[in-house]
Amino acid sequence: GTLYGAFDNFLVRFQSMYNDKRYDFLLRPQKRTKSEHLEDLLRDFVGLGEEKRQVTVIDLSPIPSDVRPMVSSQIARLAYEFNYWNPKRREFPILLVCEEAHQYLPKEGDPALAATRKAMERIAKEGRKYGVALCVISQRPTELSETVLAQCSNYLCLRISNPDDQAYVRGLMPEGEADMAETLASLSRGEVLAVGDATPLPTRFQVDVPNPPPASADVPLSKSWRTGPDDLDVADIVQHWWQQKR
Repeated sequence: GTLYGAFDNFLVRFQSMYNDKRYDFLLRPQKRTKSEHLEDLLRDFVGLGEEKRQVTVIDLSPIPSDVRPMVSSQIARLAYEFNYWNPKRREFPILLVCEEAHQYLPKEGDPALAATRKAMERIAKEGRKYGVALCVISQRPTELSETVLAQCSNYLCLRISNPDDQAYVRGLMPEGEADMAETLASLSRGEVLAVGDATPLPTRFQVDVPNPPPASADVPLSKSWRTGPDDLDVADIVQHWWQQKR
């Protein structure tokens, strides 16, 4: 029939996924395996664990792309629900910062990202009442949820060279300030155009260079090709690949 061999392919894919160490956090968790551990999880999530902190960084890069939307959705729900039920929400505001937001907060169309988009849009529309704010960071504003961007009160714009993105940002700016979008293509590295409720007038300023600098600079291709290593330990690379260790 039409399904001949389909189940065999499913078993191969399932076995491959089950053996992939990147899914261990989901299939073989080492801690917080019971629902009664939710309190400890939330303490760490909002910075009230044994070590108090103002900022909690959640790195999703090791997580496979097919489950990243589900994890992002749960993070947004945790932030919203925590302060929704928090009687001291006005004294304990939460800011959820979403880096590379276009990867999991796109426009309508992808059913796999519907849950994440819904959770983030709820924060954008209703979060201010419960002390939950949203900050989205993206290099492609045209690919982001229009609902989320429409709810933003402030915009920090770095250099944008794509005409479509420039036009989109211009449409988001308040009336009378849209002409400032013409400067987006001429901004230098680290220069920012701030528009919104936080500034009485559109403001252009320079951001301090981070020290130490982040490990996000472009690879110097020509230099590396000239002076790069003569040999690579391919066996070591394969071993890291198999063990999913970087």
